[in-house]
Amino acid sequence: MQQIIEVIRQAIGTVPFEQLLREFMLYSTKQPWFFTEFSFLFTFGLFLFFYAILFTQNVLRKVYLIAFSLFFYYKSSGPFLGLFLFQIIVDYFFARKIERAEGNAKQIWATIAVLFSLSFLLYFKYPNFLIENTNWLLLTHFESVDLFLPIGISFYTFQSISYLVDVYRGEIRASKNITDYAFYMTFFPHLVAGPIVRAKDFLNQVNSPESPDARRYKESLLRIILGLLKKLLIADYLGKYVDMVFENPSFYTGGENLLGAVAYSFQIYFDFSGYSDIAIGLALLLGYRLKENFDHPYGASNVTEFWRKWHISLSSWLRDYVYIPLGGNRKGAFNTYLFLLITMLVGGFWHGASWKFVAWGAAHGLALALHKVANKHLPEGKWMDFIGGICTFCFVTFCWIFFRAKDFDSALTILNQITYATSELDFLGFWFSRNELAILLITLLVWILIPSTWKKKGFEWSFYIPSIFWFFFLLAALQFIIQFRDALVQPFIYFQF
Repeated sequence: MQQIIEVIRQAIGTVPFEQLLREFMLYSTKQPWFFTEFSFLFTFGLFLFFYAILFTQNVLRKVYLIAFSLFFYYKSSGPFLGLFLFQIIVDYFFARKIERAEGNAKQIWATIAVLFSLSFLLYFKYPNFLIENTNWLLLTHFESVDLFLPIGISFYTFQSISYLVDVYRGEIRASKNITDYAFYMTFFPHLVAGPIVRAKDFLNQVNSPESPDARRYKESLLRIILGLLKKLLIADYLGKYVDMVFENPSFYTGGENLLGAVAYSFQIYFDFSGYSDIAIGLALLLGYRLKENFDHPYGASNVTEFWRKWHISLSSWLRDYVYIPLGGNRKGAFNTYLFLLITMLVGGFWHGASWKFVAWGAAHGLALALHKVANKHLPEGKWMDFIGGICTFCFVTFCWIFFRAKDFDSALTILNQITYATSELDFLGFWFSRNELAILLITLLVWILIPSTWKKKGFEWSFYIPSIFWFFFLLAALQFIIQFRDALVQPFIYFQF
């Protein structure tokens, strides 16, 4: 408890109020303001106090939450907040126009609206990729441009597109109140790194948040605590070794590169699922429910199941707005496989403007197509699920190498080291030199084998613990994090996308 108070005291310090306020209003595009910072948790605590007072006042509650969400985005993106607001306003009027239009005009307006939303993402994320490949193909010498990628633009662009397309399809009505649409787009828990929230799942909650009750508070606190522990104690600890190996893979043996890849598989899962847990917990604390984004993906017995469990908001978005519109499985076997490949290429390219992401997406697309071909011929049973689970985890880990590597050549170096420079002694040396990391990796590998139903039951049982103990659980978790976390907290991995 004393250490928690000391952290808060150091965060506030003895700085004069004017200077403290000035520093509070500063933003940094290089150091985003994220959930694991104690300055955010302290500010959120103050915000929550006034939010509780305004909770029953619908208009004031919405405006207050929108204002805090915009401030949250401003702390990480500064002037790009204006761009975000501009897109929200234009999308709002586009949706109204699409709903009123008929026939070909409806399709034309929907196309213009989607292209408008995409234009910002294409401009900020992909110009250097286009320039570099143009120079390589045509032997030109165009110079790269120095552009900042606004935080969360990949996520809120996909949210914008889903809203516009759903209005066009008639699945939802265009929001008549711009405040409601702004609330949906700016809602800070999911704003900068997902989950990608669909308007049809969220707009109906805007004016009717869940009323406070003991179970909701328990669930929200549990999600926040689990998210903080996943990120600060597991993901960041694994990240130190991952960063070291992936920075200079040729300096390390094949075994060390292999273990670095396995460590990254767990790092990205605990980092991103930790963020999703915190986002879901914060939203629930405010009275709003976000859908699950992960469902024990490393327990999947095949790659198709993996994508039903991993980054669910993205995989379902790609299914509904890319794969099915292309034709899905309605146009024959060959086209089905082709559409799967195209869909995953889009998913890879969404993550980053680099050939390594294209390779990552292509590998998953080919694996999905191959599984569809082979699935009808594979035997069934628990042993087949177990073997399939091992093969799936190995394949996903192999693909993560391209995802994490500095560039395509670096990924090939890692694969070359694993293939030609691996010895049994590598693992023995790893055990003696990095004993704690080795134990953690073994524990996480065993954790995969625990049935997801057991984990879900454990989650449900926790709600039977009396409410009075939950405050102490939160303090104990914070104490534990302060005691064992690194001095420098790493940004969430998906902030870069």
